[in-house]
Parts: sequence; structure tokens; C-alpha cells
Amino acid sequence: MMKKLSIILLAMLLGGTTAQAQSIYLLKNYGTGHLDEVTSKNKPNGFFYRLRRDTQRTDLPRTEGIENLELFISEPTDMGWMALYRLPLAADDYDFKVVLYDHNDQPTVTLDLCQLTGNNYCEVQDVRWDSDNHYLLFNMACPSYSSMIDGKGSKLYCYDVEGQRMVWETDYLVSNDIFILSKKYVFCSYGFTNERKYLFMLDKFTGKVYSKLPMVKSVQYMELQQRDGRDVLFVVDYDDKLYSFAVSNRSASKKKPSTTTKKPIKKR
Repeated sequence: MMKKLSIILLAMLLGGTTAQAQSIYLLKNYGTGHLDEVTSKNKPNGFFYRLRRDTQRTDLPRTEGIENLELFISEPTDMGWMALYRLPLAADDYDFKVVLYDHNDQPTVTLDLCQLTGNNYCEVQDVRWDSDNHYLLFNMACPSYSSMIDGKGSKLYCYDVEGQRMVWETDYLVSNDIFILSKKYVFCSYGFTNERKYLFMLDKFTGKVYSKLPMVKSVQYMELQQRDGRDVLFVVDYDDKLYSFAVSNRSASKKKPSTTTKKPIKKR
């Protein structure tokens, strides 16, 4: 049965575009042995690890409440620096805080991600700063099988730091592991062991799903490149197989959403 399912999923993946006019479609299946086509810039700690770790600075000042947390990400932003702090991996509980710093390394905002989402049973596996809109995007991913929490995990959230509001959040089972941003889109994925695996393309301003493509293996790395004058999304799965996808721009939103917080996308 599993072999038959894998064949069906692979056929769907290799099918490219469909009648639904998806916004990403397969260009090439490189197979294994082609990882030199991508860098490690979006996951410098290694493709295999589900949690992205990138500490470009370790001397940023600690604010109250994060003294005992471990620094996982520190990277520059247009405003200064962003840092993600969390309890150590071996801890029995979760605590995720993002601190934004100005250009003088002074903390300006501290965000408790568990408090913002009302979720203290999932794990932040990636967080990104959107300099164009001053949005903070992060996922709350299932730490293990989604069935252990009734499938209520692996959402992607977009928070407006200046407006102090949640702009949008996706349905469950949309984002674990890495995700990346472009000017208009968010590229993310969901998959774990024997669960179904998908690659998603979302509208960055609304969270709307433009594409949902089945994958045979879970995604462990993504990178956006310019090839022949167009955006190409490179994806590495957990078998170290490389795929490239063409990115269509015809359906992305051109404006920011209104100040009304978007409701989660309904399951289908």
C-alpha cells in the first residue's frame, strides 16, 4: 500500500501544472548528487536538522525574562537585529521569545511567541523577519507525530510588530522545519515520517494558499534563485534529492491587507 501511495504522489509531483493553474510547478527532478546547485544560506546549521540555527552574534544584551534561555538565531534586520531565544532542546517545556534590537544594539521589542499564539505544546522551528512590512513570521510545529496532538500543530503565523496584531495564520499542518520568504510569497512545507508531505506557496500578505504540491519525502531545505530571469525555487528532500520549481507571479496580492486580522484558512 505504501509503495503504491508513493508512486501516486510521485506521479502527481512530476505532473507539473494542473487544471488548477498552480502558482508553482516542477521544472526538474535532479535526483541525488546535485546539492552543489544550492548553498546553505537558509539553514547554516545543516539541512538535516529540523530547527534552523543561525547565531551571527552572541553578544546582544539579554532582556528580562530571557536570562536562562538559549540563543538559537541572531541575524541582521533593516532595524538592527532579531534574536530568537528558547529553552534548551532537552528541556521538558517550551518557551520561545523573539527580541528585536535597534542599530545601537538596544532591545526595542520582546515577543513571547507561546503567549501570542496561545500554544505552549508546539515548537518554533523557524522564524523570519520581513523587512518590507515589518512582519515577524514563525511556525509552531508539531514536535513529533501530529496525531499525538490531534493534528493541532504546524501552523505558520504572521505578526505585525508595529501594529501589534496577528495579520494571519494558516490552517494546521502547513509548516514545519524551514520556510523562506520572497517579496510576495512564503514557501513552506509539512511532512513527518509516514504522514502526508506537501510543499506550499502562500501569499505573504494574507496567508492564502496558492499551491499545495504533494512530496514523496519531507522537505529539509529550500532556496530561491534567479535562473534565466525568473524565480526558481530549489527544494531538497530528506533523501537529499533536489527539485526545482518555477514560480508564477500572476496571482499574488499587490496590497497589504486591511487592519482586520485574517481568520485561519478553513480545512478542506
